[in-house]
Amino acid sequence: MAKRYVDTEMWKKKWFRKLSPKMKNAWLYLITMCNHAGLYEVDIDLMSVFIGEKITEDEIFRSGLATQIEILDDDKWYLPKFIKFQYNVSSPNELNPNNRVHKSVIEILNTHGLLDEARKPHTRPLNSEIRGLQGSSTEKEGAKDKDKDFNKSSNKIKRKVFKKPTEQEVKDYCDERGNTVDPARFLSHYESKGWMVGKNKMVDWKASVRTWEKNDFNQDSKKSRVFVEPEHRKERGW
Repeated sequence: MAKRYVDTEMWKKKWFRKLSPKMKNAWLYLITMCNHAGLYEVDIDLMSVFIGEKITEDEIFRSGLATQIEILDDDKWYLPKFIKFQYNVSSPNELNPNNRVHKSVIEILNTHGLLDEARKPHTRPLNSEIRGLQGSSTEKEGAKDKDKDFNKSSNKIKRKVFKKPTEQEVKDYCDERGNTVDPARFLSHYESKGWMVGKNKMVDWKASVRTWEKNDFNQDSKKSRVFVEPEHRKERGW
């Protein structure tokens, strides 16, 4: 299903405001039922069905719509401003042949002699973003970049979620290393701290076991102290 840009400002334009409700419906029908090059295969009976009331060609060309339509032959009309708005160009000659949709439009216009032969279409993309019915090449490239970013992010290794060890796991690891770390004391210590190492959540409990092993945290940090009574106290009988 083709999608079209609609000028929301048209309701403020004088020529459109002066149209009757029937002619406004006729214009909306034309810009949505023409092909992507702005050509409409004339079928007044079908137009009447869709806008909900009888309409004739005479009514259309006696209204303000006459300034918006060029008659190519008995069964084709051309809407010149359609291309300028849909593709954001100042004239059809600025369509970009490197864009697949624009190329198709150029071929249709050439078939009906609607392009200025004295001016060749640009062979490089325009500096400004060119909007197309299927999206501009800039938008498509942007979509490809997003896909690449998504694929890159999906290929990243997910951070391992910390899982608290059991006492048996700690014991097995300590036996493997041949250290004297007490598994029960190790678990009790970090349970009391919410498995935090400083201000950060623990990531690798085995690394913490190795730290205990290295610093001999398993031993009481406080050494027994023996109070020795000073000699002067002994002499004075204190």
